[in-house]
Parts: sequence; C-alpha cells; structure tokens
Amino acid sequence: MMNKADGLRSFGISVKSYRENEDGSVDMQVDLTEKFKSWFMYMNHLEKWNEEYFKKWFLKTLGDYIGESPNE
Repeated sequence: MMNKADGLRSFGISVKSYRENEDGSVDMQVDLTEKFKSWFMYMNHLEKWNEEYFKKWFLKTLGDYIGESPNE
C-alpha cells in the first residue's frame, strides 16, 4: 500500500525539510521534478515558472489534502 509521502513523490513532489514552529505553523521545503513543473505550468496556463503562484496552490492543495485551511 502506498503512503502519502510515496504518493507525493510519484507525482514529482518530495519533502526536503519540515519544521513545526512554536506557534503551530509549519515551514516546509519541497523538491519538484522538471516533469512536475512542466505539468504544473501547462495545467495553470503559465508561460514560465511562478514560485509565488505555486506556493499559493501548494498551500491550498496541502490544506485540502489534510483537511485544514492554510489560513488557520
């Protein structure tokens, strides 16, 4: 059975570092494959990589995945 980390990795996203802060927020660094970046740009109609756009998408997607809003 595939766990959540394996699912992300197979999608082209791997968690590089993860740190929970005292205030309950989390700092996370991820590695992305070029294949993922190409897919992401295609699906979001981007001509070039946009880090800020990805961060917003990632926070929302991660929040949906774990059932929490990124603004909580």
